[in-house]
Amino acid sequence: MTSCIAACLLAAAAAPAPETPTARVHSITDIAHEFTFYFDGRFGANYVTPAGGADARNWAALRHADFARANLIVLQAGASMCPFPKEDVDAVRAFLAEGGGVAILGEHALFKGEKEYRLNEIAREFGAEFVATRAEEPLAAAPELGADAVRTYGGATIALAKPADWKVLIADARGRPVMARRAVGKGSVLVCSRALVGRNPDAKDPINDGWWQPLLRDLAAGKAVDPAHPPRDTMPEIIVEKEGLKIQYSEYLAPYADATFAIYTRVRPVMERLLGVPPAKGMMGSLILLPTGGGGFSSGATVGLGIWWGGFPEKTYGMMELLGHEATHSWVLPFAEPLWNEGIATYVGILVGRELGEAAEAGAALKNWLDACTRHDPDMTKYDLAARRGVPHEVAMAKPMWIWEQLRKEKPDILARYFQLKRRLVDPAKRARYTADDSVEVLSRAMGRDLFPWFVSLGISVDKSRVEDL
Repeated sequence: MTSCIAACLLAAAAAPAPETPTARVHSITDIAHEFTFYFDGRFGANYVTPAGGADARNWAALRHADFARANLIVLQAGASMCPFPKEDVDAVRAFLAEGGGVAILGEHALFKGEKEYRLNEIAREFGAEFVATRAEEPLAAAPELGADAVRTYGGATIALAKPADWKVLIADARGRPVMARRAVGKGSVLVCSRALVGRNPDAKDPINDGWWQPLLRDLAAGKAVDPAHPPRDTMPEIIVEKEGLKIQYSEYLAPYADATFAIYTRVRPVMERLLGVPPAKGMMGSLILLPTGGGGFSSGATVGLGIWWGGFPEKTYGMMELLGHEATHSWVLPFAEPLWNEGIATYVGILVGRELGEAAEAGAALKNWLDACTRHDPDMTKYDLAARRGVPHEVAMAKPMWIWEQLRKEKPDILARYFQLKRRLVDPAKRARYTADDSVEVLSRAMGRDLFPWFVSLGISVDKSRVEDL
């Protein structure tokens, strides 16, 4: 096997070697098979835009994607149930026939006990398969890749049905492929371990960018694009409106739509009761279902929900908490909470679950957060939530929960009192910001007593004299 791969590494006819390219990359990164914050723009920020290219995302079933202005498709997925049906494969083959490049970045993983790694449905169409065999370091790059070094986050290897069809660009210590390329139609296909690119949502780990950027330009060079017309996002193709809420999802996630809406109809009235106000005008108008078990997001008007979070739909508590969390981010606008933006969001999600009959799960979630916090700050006096610097994540999340728990013992409806008063006093037409000092002042009025001394005793640097006019 090793000798076969070695021969493959030396083969000159398998695919054109990367040269010094001048092509501009217009990439479409697919996040319809698995949503990650990294591939939602950060991959492009690491490897496409620094070299003068442009990146857009596809949220829809692949055959609905707008590839007209693109010359590179980036396909990626981890453990996912989203398939690559024939229509998707046909769309990718048509793109290759036009000279486009396709990069398939994978790591063998199975979704909820499935026997098939879904990304292999498209990789096998071109004679490759992501396998579970881990890559052994050090990794070796073919000379034409121009890689002084190859960094990796670990990763696994790739099996090639006909090695002679491929140019292996990176192999592991045993000679097994980790990255390979071949010509298809007028274009090229690259298969690669996902571990050879960055992964951090802040895009601060552009590993291997020195050779990835020219490689992607070369991969895309077979299809001309107009720099004046960058690629366009394609949002999920199915849009349904129910009771004033727009729900958007791809056909892959259609089986989850009704169950998600059913959770929403239970969560929404509980949130209005807990927070004492409806969402701010224009907020919380739509949901996007995301193919991930890794959380969600809120952009204010739109909330994205990771549809497999917490074992949904078989288990419901996790989705209640997640929806409560992300919806709270929309609810509190136009001013985010300066002291406890993330902590209060999760706390509201926990309270929602408790109200909806999931008391055991909600109680366990709260206890886990508080236990993690007290390992850093046993007396809740050590870390300054207002300064933020150096505050452990567990404290930033759970100290606010502890504060609200103390206040709710005195006034069970304090959340509603606080947000009602904030909505009444804090006018975005009259102010540009909402500070930690302001929030404690509003909370003091909602409680009916001055809370500044208590917050200061908890190590939180707030000052009543800095409060802006309320």
